Amino acid sequence: MPEARTDIHVLLITPDVKERGGREQLSRLLLENLRGVTGDRIEIFRLPRPQFKTSVLERLSGRIDGITVPSEAELLKRLSQISPDCIFIDGSNLGRLARFLRKAGVTLPIVTFYHNVEARFFFDALRAAPSVHALGVLIANTIAERWAATYSKRRILLNERDARLHARLYRHTGTDVLPMALRDQYDPAAAEAARPWDKPYALFVGGGFYANVEGMAWYAREIAPNAPLTTVVVGRGMEEHRERLEQYGGVKVVGPADDLGPWYAHAHVVVAPILSGSGMKTKTAEALMHGKPIIGTPEAFTGYEIGWTDRLVECETGSDFLDALRIANGREPGFDPELRAHYDRFHSPAAMRDRLGRIVDQACVL
Repeated sequence: MPEARTDIHVLLITPDVKERGGREQLSRLLLENLRGVTGDRIEIFRLPRPQFKTSVLERLSGRIDGITVPSEAELLKRLSQISPDCIFIDGSNLGRLARFLRKAGVTLPIVTFYHNVEARFFFDALRAAPSVHALGVLIANTIAERWAATYSKRRILLNERDARLHARLYRHTGTDVLPMALRDQYDPAAAEAARPWDKPYALFVGGGFYANVEGMAWYAREIAPNAPLTTVVVGRGMEEHRERLEQYGGVKVVGPADDLGPWYAHAHVVVAPILSGSGMKTKTAEALMHGKPIIGTPEAFTGYEIGWTDRLVECETGSDFLDALRIANGREPGFDPELRAHYDRFHSPAAMRDRLGRIVDQACVL
């Protein structure tokens, strides 16, 4: 692990959110690791949570996710008070701020961290649920992301696939790749806890946003009725889709759970039938953290190395899923230390800090 660069002073601009999804977890981990690599020489500028709906013109001008005239003025005031060495922007959806700072004469290095290629993410959301609102969200985020690409010195993406797409869309390359990382929440005692489900099961973990619902709806229709294992769905918001997902048989929707540990510990396998999206999937890193084998689509494994073990199975078709589930059904549920070691090496907070330290060294020196 690199030593903290106590001579570098960073301002992090980040939204003020309370949700507990993968994006928010990654934002918190980014903050923690920036504290580590700078020796806690980090200032945080939190954009306020929006109190009212903005107009269409405001959103198309990049005023989204808490970016307002007062917050821009406050940001310039804060910069004049602290004089950092560089600025980290947590999300390419905040690209208006990169443009705003450059237009205001700020010459400090600007580093933008991309949770997704937002243009791809919101295009898929529009395709999944077409509406005028979804189209507006896509356009607003694409404009903001273009500004992030144009006005940032460094552009950090989660994987090479996103870096290539970013270059095609915006004519600016991603300068750095920083793979998905996740705070360690594995508890060995979970294996000794009471089984949360009294039958052998495969496990799907994910909240009720479009890519999870779309993927599980396909899986519930095409795979689950013939699968040798019942698939248990755990995640906030998924209970709203219970009727749709359970109608074919072979799926049990639980909804939110306070403790995922026992669900992971007693699962035969984790399934990740994700058909669309951008970035990297938190659920894949989480399964590795718990030492669980994974059966997933190519999208679920984007950015992850999978050819080194037969416990990470990429499936192109429903038949591939069924074959992999039959094999998983023949094994006892348990903890795979090799999968856990892969998490430690590539997707743990320590792994993120090591990579982030090198990026800070390169990015924040004028």
